[in-house]
Amino acid sequence: MSTDPSRASGTSPDDALPPVEPPSAGFIVQLFVVPGVIVLVVILIWVLFNWLAQKGNDGEAFVRDLARNNPGRWQAAFNLAHELRAEHESKQPRLTADPKLAEKLGGILADEMEAGSTEEKAVALRVYLCRALGEFKVPDGLPVLLEAATTVRSEDEADVRRAALEGIAVLANNVGPEDSHFADNAELEEVLIEAASDSDPRTRSVAAVGLGVVGTPAMLENLEFMLGDANPDVRYNAATRLAQRGDPVATDVLVEMLDPEETAGVEAEKQEEMRPFKRALIMVNALRAVEQLAAQNDEADLDELQEAVDKLLASNPDSGIRLEAKDVRRRLAEREPAGVE
Repeated sequence: MSTDPSRASGTSPDDALPPVEPPSAGFIVQLFVVPGVIVLVVILIWVLFNWLAQKGNDGEAFVRDLARNNPGRWQAAFNLAHELRAEHESKQPRLTADPKLAEKLGGILADEMEAGSTEEKAVALRVYLCRALGEFKVPDGLPVLLEAATTVRSEDEADVRRAALEGIAVLANNVGPEDSHFADNAELEEVLIEAASDSDPRTRSVAAVGLGVVGTPAMLENLEFMLGDANPDVRYNAATRLAQRGDPVATDVLVEMLDPEETAGVEAEKQEEMRPFKRALIMVNALRAVEQLAAQNDEADLDELQEAVDKLLASNPDSGIRLEAKDVRRRLAEREPAGVE
C-alpha cells in the first residue's frame, strides 16, 4: 500500500514552497520607474535635437545670416542649398513652399543688385540667390528673377543673368507653366525671347530651356527657329525641349545628337577632360527626348529616330548608354506605326 510522503512527514505540499511576500518598494522602482525614466530621458533628448535642428533650419535664420556681409553668410548659403535640395521630393515642403521666405531672399538679391558690386564673392552671391529662388514651389521670386535677367551692366553680371534665366526655367517647372504668373506674363515672354537672340551662345542655350518649359505659342515659335542655331548646345537644348512637347520637328537634330560620329557638341566643350562626359550627356539627353517624343505624340513617324538608335547600338557604346538605348528601341518597337488605329 502506497503512502503519501507529505502525510508521512507531517507536512503539506504548500509547506514545501517559499513564503509569498508583497514586493518591496525598491523592487517596484527597479521594475517600473527606472525603465520609465530611461525612456523619458531618451524622448527628451530626441525632442531637444529635433528642436535644435528645426531652429537651425528656420527660414528667418537663413535670411538673417545671408543678409550679413560676413563669413557666416556662405555657411548659411550652403545650409540653405542643402535644405532646398532635400525638399525636392517632399509632399509637404516647408521652405520651398514659403512665399515669405522667397520674398525675403528676393529682397536680398534686389539689394545686392542695387549695390552693383563686381567683386567676385558679391557676384557669386547673386548667382546663388537666383538659383535658390528657382527651387521654390511658389512664384513670389519671379519679379526679382526677371530683373536679374535684364540687368547686365558689365561682363561680370552676364553670369548672374544666365543664373536668373536658369532660375526662371526651374521655377516655372516647379510651380507649373500653366500658372498665370508664367502663362500670361508678357514681360516674361519678352525677357526669354530677347535672351534667345543674345550674342553669347551660353545665354541662348539657357534661354532655350526656359522657352521650352513655359511654352507659349510665341516661345515655341522661337524655339523652333533655334533648331538651326550655329551653336550645337543651343540647338540641342531646343530639340530636347520640343521633343518633350511631342513636336517631331526636332527629329533631325535628335538624329544628329544620337550619331556616334558627330563631334560638334563634344568639341564645343572647352575642357578636354570633360569631353567624354559631354558625349555621353548628349546621347543620354537625346535618347530620353526620343522616348518623351514617342510618349507625347502617338502619330509621329519615328522611323528615322529608330534607325538612329540602332546605329548608336551598333557602335558598341558604353554599358550605361547601351542599356538606355536598348530600352528606347524596345519602346519604339512596341509602338503602333504612324496612322494605324
